[in-house]
Amino acid sequence: MTASHLFPMERLDALLAEAVREACLLESALEREMAALSNRDVDALNEAVARKHQAAQSLERLTQAQTGLLQAGGFDSDGSGMEACLRDWDHEGVAQPRWHRLQEVMGRCRHLNQVNGGVVHAHQQQVQQAIQILRGGESRTELYDPRGRTVSDGPSRHISKA
Repeated sequence: MTASHLFPMERLDALLAEAVREACLLESALEREMAALSNRDVDALNEAVARKHQAAQSLERLTQAQTGLLQAGGFDSDGSGMEACLRDWDHEGVAQPRWHRLQEVMGRCRHLNQVNGGVVHAHQQQVQQAIQILRGGESRTELYDPRGRTVSDGPSRHISKA
């Protein structure tokens, strides 16, 4: 029996199971990305980003299928719609744990993505400062005073004058 011939609950359960697998692959790719960023390993970073992109595309495809299934059943396509659907359709309680697992893994993925984005941003700032110094521009280091306001420590010297 193909997936398109399954009953709606069986189809939803299959979608959730596949989504959990893909979310775990995404989490793994994000962890590899974090390690590559930390080690400044460009090859590992490129591989992690490719895996992350592939997992994200798979999750998007699964989300679209899930949305279609929920809407066909008369449910909203958001989290509350999924909860309502599971209350109505999941009489055996099989899909509910998968849904909760998916939410947990995706929460960790969001966190990892934010951390990795922060690392990338910090690296970009360091590169911009280095370029500015090499070009002879003023580089200002921003610090915070006791009240949390941004203050500058003044212009730094051109690298050729150091």
